[in-house]
Amino acid sequence: MTTIAVPAWLPREPELKVQESAGAVLTDVRAAATAVSDVAEWARANGAPDDFSGDAADAASHAVTRFATDTDAVGAALERGALAIDAFLTQMRQRRSEHADLMERRQRLNSDREALLQRIETATEDQVPALQAEAAQLRAAFDTYHQDLQAWRDRVDADEQRCVRALAAVDQLAEGLAAAADSSRADSDALAAELRRLGTDTDAVNAWWNGLSQAERNALLISDPSLVGNTNGVPTGDRDEANSAAVQRDLEYLLARQAAGDTLSASEQRWLENAQSIQKAVDQASSPAWDGLDVDAFIMAYQPHAFGGDGIAAVAYGDPDTADHTAVYVPGIMQDGTMIDENGSQALNLYEETVNQMAAEVPPREGSVSTIAWIGYDSPNFNPESMWPWDLGDSAGDVSHTITEANAAAGGLALSQFVDGLNSTHSSGDQPHLTVIGHSYGSTTSSYAAAGGMDADSLVLIGSPGASEGVDHVSDLNMPTGQVFVGAADHDPVSWLGGEDGLFPGTWDDSLGLGADPAQHDFGAVNFAVDNGQEFHGTGLVTTGFMENHVNYFDDASATHDNAALVNMANIVSGNTDAVEDTGGRTQEAHDYLYDWVGGEVQHHVVDPVVETYEGVRDGVVETYEGVRDGVVETYEGVRDGVNDTVDGARDAWDDLWPDQWP
Repeated sequence: MTTIAVPAWLPREPELKVQESAGAVLTDVRAAATAVSDVAEWARANGAPDDFSGDAADAASHAVTRFATDTDAVGAALERGALAIDAFLTQMRQRRSEHADLMERRQRLNSDREALLQRIETATEDQVPALQAEAAQLRAAFDTYHQDLQAWRDRVDADEQRCVRALAAVDQLAEGLAAAADSSRADSDALAAELRRLGTDTDAVNAWWNGLSQAERNALLISDPSLVGNTNGVPTGDRDEANSAAVQRDLEYLLARQAAGDTLSASEQRWLENAQSIQKAVDQASSPAWDGLDVDAFIMAYQPHAFGGDGIAAVAYGDPDTADHTAVYVPGIMQDGTMIDENGSQALNLYEETVNQMAAEVPPREGSVSTIAWIGYDSPNFNPESMWPWDLGDSAGDVSHTITEANAAAGGLALSQFVDGLNSTHSSGDQPHLTVIGHSYGSTTSSYAAAGGMDADSLVLIGSPGASEGVDHVSDLNMPTGQVFVGAADHDPVSWLGGEDGLFPGTWDDSLGLGADPAQHDFGAVNFAVDNGQEFHGTGLVTTGFMENHVNYFDDASATHDNAALVNMANIVSGNTDAVEDTGGRTQEAHDYLYDWVGGEVQHHVVDPVVETYEGVRDGVVETYEGVRDGVVETYEGVRDGVNDTVDGARDAWDDLWPDQWP
């Protein structure tokens, strides 16, 4: 048979050595550049001390000026380096996509080759011409593949060389000085001023940011990471880069001071706790508990000094700029930046339940998910920097905001602006399917946002102490019809606080409280099933009552127990609201749950013990009486029996002496 030339099998091209994790290098460089920028700014602002004079003053001033110039040169060099690394990583993402396409072509070509070989093995002589033509076409396809593969290798090599040249161009002080003096260098001060001017107009911020050059964005990421990272309307990826650099800078600075033996002040310790917590929130996305999710984490807000050290923090699991379904989780009292990791774990549980539900549908439902833990308002809390007992008043004043709505009102505005930012940055250009979930005092905050016109699709209020002032019915929340959902456990004491009237008789406390109970049937929301929790008494109010029953809404489902609240919230997040059954809501006033519990506690701790004591005393008296009575009877019977025994003995003795003569 005539020989048919079949091309050789195609081997797999190795993966690129530069992976997504290499982005940590860019974060490191930006963090270093930010620290250098801070030092340079300080040096430019400081000359010789005011009380210096003469040559010493001149010398000091000149020294600081030279130091500022040199530091600025280092900053300019790092800025150029960060820009080069950023461009290189962007190119590598493109190269990885191209690599995946090439490997798919390789697999198809190898499959075509195997199929041709099988046909050749069984071919007859008259089939040879057709097979030769097919083999020629296959060889041409293989040649094209080899050419495209080599072109891809050349692009990878060119990308690497371009990055190396850019870094080498600023590895000397003189080169850094030249970069600092370059008239084309981005004016970060002017850019920051413009970003501040745009303020809360998230659409304008997004359009302006996307219109910047990469060099301008890079300059702002280095000079003003806090501004970039916390401005709604800046894309999530860029916010994450800015905030990640700021977190790393803070951790390195504070931990280095600790390692050197310095004692951190109360505010510095709190600063460190904020930075460590948000880093934990990011890291836990790849921890064993959730490693199967393969989800990325993004730092969307980081302001460790906000609210007197309580801090602002937000972490997204999954990219909200591309997600089809996004949920923003707003926690309640006693939550601050140092607890973002704990709130992040609840957001991860919600993410996991949502994606698992969508995958389990038949057929599986397409769509991506993002869940965000957001602590962007001043949740009532103890003053983190107060000194016991001298500053107890400040802390008590902060916690007392729990029974007022000032913090919730301010937080509602901040939440609404955050949601606006999510809508502005979504890559589709359309609003994503967006759900806001408020827990505890966070539900009051979320209600304020909704009543003020927050642009979301669904609102979930769980464990709510009240739906905020002026909100008497679901229609006051300005949400789409049927898209306000409420979950309230019967044994959750926080959910007993809602109501139009005060907690106590009379009207003196009607101005306190957080508004109507949204779990009431006549409020008009969809009430979904939850685990009602365990009954509790005494110290259980602090343990079971406030801890377990109030926070179990986000608990991960176990192998033997589904968390109804988590299941329902996941259905809401994914838009599958038809699966959420309305249980009808409460017909008993929320305060009545509290009164019933107080009455039960009085019965449990006062009435029952008194009755038990009375019955114990009564039973003791009766027992004593019966004991005395039985003792008397027993003594009488003993004496009687003894006398009878004596008489009987005497009679028997008489009979022995004088038979039949006993009187």
